[in-house]
Amino acid sequence: MAELTEIIAADRLGEILEQSLYAVAEAGEDITPHFFERFFALHPDQQAMFFQPTVSCGAMVNEILESLIALAANEGWVSTSIHNLVIAHRCYGNFPLPLYAELLDLFIETLADLAGDRWSAEFEAAWRQTTAELYTLIAHAH
Repeated sequence: MAELTEIIAADRLGEILEQSLYAVAEAGEDITPHFFERFFALHPDQQAMFFQPTVSCGAMVNEILESLIALAANEGWVSTSIHNLVIAHRCYGNFPLPLYAELLDLFIETLADLAGDRWSAEFEAAWRQTTAELYTLIAHAH
């Protein structure tokens, strides 16, 4: 995972993430195909783990977004949900811990690319901070 350069106050994280998603939405593009194009280009072996990819890929992007937004809002259910998701992923095959970190980095890179010039250093810092927290939960569950 990329290093954090700035710590954002917890009460601002959700607002910043929301603002960044508006910047991404202005591109008028679905996040899912852009994200998975990157992921599968680096890990073609993972593609076979997605049954009904038109459904499961979109569901995964939604789970990532929902978990990160809820984590930034300090929702209490996130830890249990992530624990359950990590256990569920074991049923699909080998998904080593470093791959989760790479996946989260790719997710942020996808958002930044789609937002283009609308992406800011503050957006980057907020997503990096929140994904680092999510990765900690994933590592504990792994």
